[in-house]
Amino acid sequence: MVAGLLNCDICGRVIVGPAFRVRVEGAKMLVCSSCQHLGKPYQEERSVPTRPYAPSTLRMPKAIHRRAPELPRGMEESDVAEDYSNLVRSHRMKMGLSQEELAKRVKERLTVIQKIETGKIAPDSKLCRELEHELRIKLLVPRKAIPAPKMAAPAEVTLGDIIRVRGKQKPTDAA
Repeated sequence: MVAGLLNCDICGRVIVGPAFRVRVEGAKMLVCSSCQHLGKPYQEERSVPTRPYAPSTLRMPKAIHRRAPELPRGMEESDVAEDYSNLVRSHRMKMGLSQEELAKRVKERLTVIQKIETGKIAPDSKLCRELEHELRIKLLVPRKAIPAPKMAAPAEVTLGDIIRVRGKQKPTDAA
Protein backbone atom coordinates (compact mmCIF):
# COMPACT_ATOMS: atom_id res chain seq x y z
CA MET A 1 0.00 0.00 0.00
CA VAL A 2 1.33 3.37 -0.99
CA ALA A 3 1.29 6.04 1.71
CA GLY A 4 -1.77 8.29 1.50
CA LEU A 5 -3.80 5.91 -0.68
CA LEU A 6 -6.67 3.82 0.66
CA ASN A 7 -7.35 0.22 -0.32
CA CYS A 8 -10.82 -1.30 -0.53
CA ASP A 9 -11.46 -3.60 2.46
CA ILE A 10 -13.28 -6.10 0.21
CA CYS A 11 -11.41 -6.32 -3.12
CA GLY A 12 -8.10 -4.76 -2.03
CA ARG A 13 -7.82 -2.34 -4.97
CA VAL A 14 -6.73 1.25 -4.49
CA ILE A 15 -9.81 3.42 -3.98
CA VAL A 16 -10.04 5.97 -6.78
CA GLY A 17 -12.60 8.66 -6.07
CA PRO A 18 -14.78 8.71 -2.97
CA ALA A 19 -14.58 5.90 -0.41
CA PHE A 20 -17.85 4.47 0.90
CA ARG A 21 -18.58 3.35 4.45
CA VAL A 22 -20.68 0.17 4.46
CA ARG A 23 -21.60 -2.48 6.97
CA VAL A 24 -21.20 -6.08 5.75
CA GLU A 25 -22.59 -8.72 8.15
CA GLY A 26 -22.03 -6.35 11.07
CA ALA A 27 -18.45 -5.38 10.11
CA LYS A 28 -17.79 -1.73 9.25
CA MET A 29 -15.73 -1.41 6.06
CA LEU A 30 -14.29 1.28 3.82
CA VAL A 31 -14.91 0.17 0.21
CA CYS A 32 -14.62 1.34 -3.40
CA SER A 33 -17.55 2.29 -5.63
CA SER A 34 -17.66 -1.14 -7.28
CA CYS A 35 -17.99 -2.97 -3.89
CA GLN A 36 -20.42 -0.58 -2.19
CA HIS A 37 -23.47 -2.63 -3.25
CA LEU A 38 -22.24 -5.57 -1.12
CA GLY A 39 -23.17 -3.84 2.14
CA LYS A 40 -25.52 -1.32 3.67
CA PRO A 41 -24.31 2.28 4.04
CA TYR A 42 -23.98 3.71 7.53
CA GLN A 43 -23.05 7.03 9.09
CA GLU A 44 -20.04 7.21 11.38
CA GLU A 45 -21.17 8.33 14.80
CA ARG A 46 -19.35 11.44 15.92
CA SER A 47 -18.18 11.38 19.48
CA VAL A 48 -18.99 14.43 21.56
CA PRO A 49 -15.83 15.97 22.99
CA THR A 50 -15.83 15.82 26.75
CA ARG A 51 -14.24 18.08 29.28
CA PRO A 52 -11.02 16.91 30.82
CA TYR A 53 -11.27 15.03 34.09
CA ALA A 54 -11.82 17.31 37.06
CA PRO A 55 -11.93 15.51 40.43
CA SER A 56 -14.19 18.13 41.98
CA THR A 57 -16.89 17.60 39.34
CA LEU A 58 -16.75 13.82 39.33
CA ARG A 59 -19.75 12.33 41.04
CA MET A 60 -19.80 8.72 42.01
CA PRO A 61 -23.13 6.96 41.52
CA LYS A 62 -24.98 6.15 44.68
CA ALA A 63 -24.55 2.61 45.89
CA ILE A 64 -27.29 0.36 44.69
CA HIS A 65 -28.44 -2.04 47.34
CA ARG A 66 -29.91 -5.14 45.83
CA ARG A 67 -31.67 -7.57 48.02
CA ALA A 68 -31.48 -11.25 47.47
CA PRO A 69 -34.77 -12.48 46.10
CA GLU A 70 -37.00 -13.26 49.01
CA LEU A 71 -38.31 -16.76 49.33
CA PRO A 72 -41.97 -17.33 50.05
CA ARG A 73 -42.83 -17.74 53.69
CA GLY A 74 -42.04 -21.24 54.90
CA MET A 75 -39.70 -22.07 52.01
CA GLU A 76 -36.51 -21.14 53.81
CA GLU A 77 -37.37 -23.53 56.65
CA SER A 78 -38.03 -26.60 54.47
CA ASP A 79 -35.93 -29.36 52.96
CA VAL A 80 -36.63 -32.13 50.51
CA ALA A 81 -37.69 -35.37 52.22
CA GLU A 82 -34.89 -37.91 52.56
CA ASP A 83 -36.83 -40.64 50.73
CA TYR A 84 -38.03 -38.35 47.92
CA SER A 85 -37.00 -40.81 45.18
CA ASN A 86 -39.10 -43.66 46.62
CA LEU A 87 -42.06 -41.34 47.26
CA VAL A 88 -42.10 -40.04 43.70
CA ARG A 89 -41.68 -43.48 42.13
CA SER A 90 -44.26 -45.27 44.30
CA HIS A 91 -46.96 -42.58 43.97
CA ARG A 92 -46.38 -42.27 40.21
CA MET A 93 -46.88 -46.02 39.84
CA LYS A 94 -49.97 -45.99 42.11
CA MET A 95 -51.53 -43.35 39.86
CA GLY A 96 -50.69 -45.43 36.78
CA LEU A 97 -48.52 -42.76 35.19
CA SER A 98 -45.42 -43.38 33.12
CA GLN A 99 -42.31 -41.29 33.66
CA GLU A 100 -43.01 -39.53 30.35
CA GLU A 101 -46.57 -38.61 31.38
CA LEU A 102 -45.38 -37.26 34.73
CA ALA A 103 -42.66 -35.26 32.99
CA LYS A 104 -45.26 -33.68 30.68
CA ARG A 105 -47.58 -32.86 33.58
CA VAL A 106 -44.88 -31.09 35.61
CA LYS A 107 -43.37 -29.50 32.45
CA GLU A 108 -39.97 -31.10 32.95
CA ARG A 109 -37.70 -33.32 30.85
CA LEU A 110 -37.95 -37.08 31.11
CA THR A 111 -34.29 -37.42 32.13
CA VAL A 112 -34.86 -35.16 35.13
CA ILE A 113 -37.75 -37.34 36.35
CA GLN A 114 -35.62 -40.46 35.82
CA LYS A 115 -32.73 -38.98 37.83
CA ILE A 116 -35.08 -37.91 40.61
CA GLU A 117 -36.54 -41.39 40.87
CA THR A 118 -33.06 -42.97 41.02
CA GLY A 119 -31.93 -40.44 43.62
CA LYS A 120 -29.17 -38.94 41.46
CA ILE A 121 -30.57 -35.42 41.78
CA ALA A 122 -32.87 -33.77 44.28
CA PRO A 123 -35.69 -31.61 42.89
CA ASP A 124 -35.58 -27.88 43.53
CA SER A 125 -38.38 -26.23 45.50
CA LYS A 126 -40.38 -25.28 42.38
CA LEU A 127 -40.28 -28.81 40.99
CA CYS A 128 -41.12 -30.19 44.45
CA ARG A 129 -44.29 -28.09 44.47
CA GLU A 130 -45.24 -29.36 41.00
CA LEU A 131 -44.60 -32.99 41.97
CA GLU A 132 -46.51 -32.55 45.24
CA HIS A 133 -49.48 -31.19 43.33
CA GLU A 134 -49.50 -33.87 40.61
CA LEU A 135 -48.77 -36.88 42.83
CA ARG A 136 -50.61 -35.63 45.93
CA ILE A 137 -47.62 -36.22 48.19
CA LYS A 138 -45.54 -34.16 50.60
CA LEU A 139 -41.91 -33.72 49.48
CA LEU A 140 -40.96 -30.56 51.36
CA VAL A 141 -40.61 -31.19 55.08
CA PRO A 142 -39.72 -28.71 57.82
CA ARG A 143 -36.01 -28.23 58.32
CA LYS A 144 -34.69 -29.83 61.47
CA ALA A 145 -33.07 -27.36 63.80
CA ILE A 146 -29.47 -28.21 64.55
CA PRO A 147 -28.74 -27.56 68.22
CA ALA A 148 -25.89 -25.19 68.91
CA PRO A 149 -22.81 -26.92 70.30
CA LYS A 150 -22.42 -26.56 74.03
CA MET A 151 -19.50 -24.46 75.08
CA ALA A 152 -17.22 -26.35 77.45
CA ALA A 153 -15.22 -24.63 80.13
CA PRO A 154 -11.87 -23.43 78.84
CA ALA A 155 -9.17 -26.05 79.30
CA GLU A 156 -6.43 -23.47 79.57
CA VAL A 157 -5.76 -21.06 82.40
CA THR A 158 -6.26 -17.39 81.58
CA LEU A 159 -4.74 -14.33 83.21
CA GLY A 160 -8.07 -13.62 84.91
CA ASP A 161 -7.99 -17.07 86.52
CA ILE A 162 -4.51 -16.41 87.92
CA ILE A 163 -5.52 -13.06 89.40
CA ARG A 164 -8.54 -14.60 91.12
CA VAL A 165 -6.46 -17.47 92.49
CA ARG A 166 -3.80 -15.18 93.92
CA GLY A 167 -6.37 -12.81 95.36
CA LYS A 168 -8.07 -15.63 97.28
CA GLN A 169 -4.94 -17.06 98.75
CA LYS A 170 -3.51 -15.59 101.90
CA PRO A 171 0.20 -15.53 102.41
CA THR A 172 1.09 -18.40 104.74
CA ASP A 173 4.81 -17.88 104.96
CA ALA A 174 5.51 -14.70 106.88
CA ALA A 175 9.15 -14.86 107.71
